[in-house]
Amino acid sequence: MADAFETSCVNAIRLEIEQALAVVLQRMATEFQGFCRALHDEASEFFAVTAAQGNPNLENMLQKLVTRDRSLDRGNAQKNSIAQDYSRFGFIFWQAMQRADGRAGAWPEELSMMNEMRNAVAHDDTAKLQSLASKGYVLDVQTIQVWHSMLDDIATLMDDVVSLSLSALLGVSRPW
Repeated sequence: MADAFETSCVNAIRLEIEQALAVVLQRMATEFQGFCRALHDEASEFFAVTAAQGNPNLENMLQKLVTRDRSLDRGNAQKNSIAQDYSRFGFIFWQAMQRADGRAGAWPEELSMMNEMRNAVAHDDTAKLQSLASKGYVLDVQTIQVWHSMLDDIATLMDDVVSLSLSALLGVSRPW
């Protein structure tokens, strides 16, 4: 009887840990997408203000054009959505990131795996979770820590690359 109780407790704890990790994963993905949109908003505003040279109507139009139908407003912050939205500033996003930091070459695939895991968890897709596990991606503390560190690194480098790219595009000092 004691063994059954112990097994029941261990299973309950394991489930609570999995649920907590799922919440952390959801939050990380959400926060990163929010960062990507906020940086894009900031870049859009700087681009529009600088390019419009004091013309408020042109400034408003430019800002609307570079944010219209933005992928980051509709889906996960992933390789293609980030690249597509930031390409509006005249540079190839992942190439610029990789030139600035060689580690960036691996980030799009890891970002894809993180978003697949996030979506599988959010939609309770057991088959997808099993498929990810077969590729070495399991929802555990180590995976969360690796992805958290990666997102921090991407965000830090994005901030720098976008600033440098706007500076080069507009022929002005770095905006931030």
